[in-house]
Amino acid sequence: MKVSEIFKSIEGEGIRMGQAAVFVRLHGCNLRCSYCDSMYAVEGNDFKTMSVDEVLAAVEAYRNESGVKCVTLTGGEPLLHSGVEELLTKLSESGFLVNVETNGTVPCKWQLPGLFYTMDWKCKSSGMSSKMKMENMETLGAQDVLKFVVGSVEDLDEAEKVVAALSQIKSSRNGDTAGNVATSMPCIFISPVYGKLSNEYIVNWMITSKVMTANNARFQVQLHKIVWNPDMRGV
Repeated sequence: MKVSEIFKSIEGEGIRMGQAAVFVRLHGCNLRCSYCDSMYAVEGNDFKTMSVDEVLAAVEAYRNESGVKCVTLTGGEPLLHSGVEELLTKLSESGFLVNVETNGTVPCKWQLPGLFYTMDWKCKSSGMSSKMKMENMETLGAQDVLKFVVGSVEDLDEAEKVVAALSQIKSSRNGDTAGNVATSMPCIFISPVYGKLSNEYIVNWMITSKVMTANNARFQVQLHKIVWNPDMRGV
């Protein structure tokens, strides 16, 4: 596996925000988002090739040192890597609680104890909206997260339409457990693109949106960029 970095920090976003976790950042991605803040894990040769067992050993070392049980697998796009199923299985079997951060282009097909997914829907300002597939969002369940990073009014409108459509799909399939479609809505998070729409504008929009309110959408900022320098790596 191509590994960009492994480090311990706090979860900066999502349902584990502020909680200590070990981050495994894999190198390589099939998207080029306009606001990407980890291009070093997308292009170039800034990575180390490691086996699944070597990655597991590095994560185990952090647990032995400090007792941390939460792991976040990120990228790049981690679900594109060969060996990722083996890694997720071994992390789960070892008792780790794993969050997979994924970009919305790959279905979340593995369901393991302690595993959940944080999936992006890339809105128009990312330049990657055309790559999104609703069927991938349908694989998310109540334990998972669907995240929208928004940088324009158009992005807000797009996020609202996606949540409304997904909610309708889930409702129509309630009680149907066939296939790879979860029937519960994931947790919805809205994040700002730094320097674009103000936090106040996004929050005022969110709390007046019937769709977002009905689906318990939450506003978030990138906490790690408040604690440390926004450009710092390894945090």
